Amino acid sequence: MDKWNLSDLACDFIFIGSFFCCIISAYLLLIKSREFISFSDKLLAILFIFYAYCTISYLLVSSGWIIYILYIYKTAQPINFLIPPFAYLYVRSILNNEKTFRKIDLLHFVPFVLILINYLPFYLMNYADKSKLVNLVINNVELNIIQQDGIVSEKIQFSRPIQCLVYIILQWKLILTFEKNNQDLIKESHTRLILNWLKVFTTSIALTVISFIVFIFIFIYGLNNFLQLDDLVFYSTIPVALCLFYLSSYLVVNPNVLVGLPYIHYLKKSENVSNIKLINYEEEANIILDYFAKTKPYLKQNLTINEISLEVNIPLKLLSFIINQHFKLNFNDFVNKFRIDLIVERMQNGDLDRFTLSSISEEAGFSNKTTFLSAFKKVHNCTPTQFIQSQLQ
Repeated sequence: MDKWNLSDLACDFIFIGSFFCCIISAYLLLIKSREFISFSDKLLAILFIFYAYCTISYLLVSSGWIIYILYIYKTAQPINFLIPPFAYLYVRSILNNEKTFRKIDLLHFVPFVLILINYLPFYLMNYADKSKLVNLVINNVELNIIQQDGIVSEKIQFSRPIQCLVYIILQWKLILTFEKNNQDLIKESHTRLILNWLKVFTTSIALTVISFIVFIFIFIYGLNNFLQLDDLVFYSTIPVALCLFYLSSYLVVNPNVLVGLPYIHYLKKSENVSNIKLINYEEEANIILDYFAKTKPYLKQNLTINEISLEVNIPLKLLSFIINQHFKLNFNDFVNKFRIDLIVERMQNGDLDRFTLSSISEEAGFSNKTTFLSAFKKVHNCTPTQFIQSQLQ
């Protein structure tokens, strides 16, 4: 396969991977109900937007299309320095159940600010001068690496693998520490799914960094006797394209990772599982109530706690605990109470004049009459008939 065929293949992978990233980001930021988007969801969406932007920017430069949108040339360089910290903060937010940034997290964005300042003279350059520079790059892609467009040499970009390696080590440390301290939690299938995703996520980023390090090693030590610099740039992007494509495909094949990245309860080594009873889950309880009130999942027959767990971003064991301790009900009784309340409301609105009690109970989510009658008696301490008679008196 010649270079140009490989180039087309790499471009296809970059385009497809970036497309998937954009779709996933749109889902997390726009389609998914805003009330139930976790902090980690937002970080992942923003990270994918950054990743897609940087890869598409490379396509624009290598294809020459960048000449039509000059204002975005070199804007990917500072954004590249945002990807490692956002990846780390994403992993940390899941494993530590974080809901916002810490003040000290601002330090993670110092490299981005410095690189942004470095390229300010180029960003502020007039259109004609910028057009001349970009035309030179289009005719000789290697100038994108060796031509100084900022205050300091373009070789400053070679510091990015060091930054990436530091964050990859920190991500693995978070994952391994969580596994060590939470042996009981990782027995749950959904927790294992999330941990496997975080490992795939971190490994994929590591592979892209390794490919860039190999490229830098060849470039610095002059081992490219049979390849031009633009060839090296091209070949170093293929692993990045493949990893981006694989990462996006993994999420498509495993949609539960996106539907509900759970609030995994992080237990420190010194904590005891019984301490869970001391934690106030008022916020999570309100999330559950809001979800039931707005989306009415109880209308679905044979509703399972696992479905609710995924939708409200609360792991199965913790969701069950909150319903039991906060609402003093088991899951089935909790769901049936919403159904009974709806049936009573319809009864009081005169729906019995037009519909049978059986049809109303089925529409409310009950699968059979026996379950409905048992649930009704448990809530109101009487049968539906007795309840109707008491309302008429």
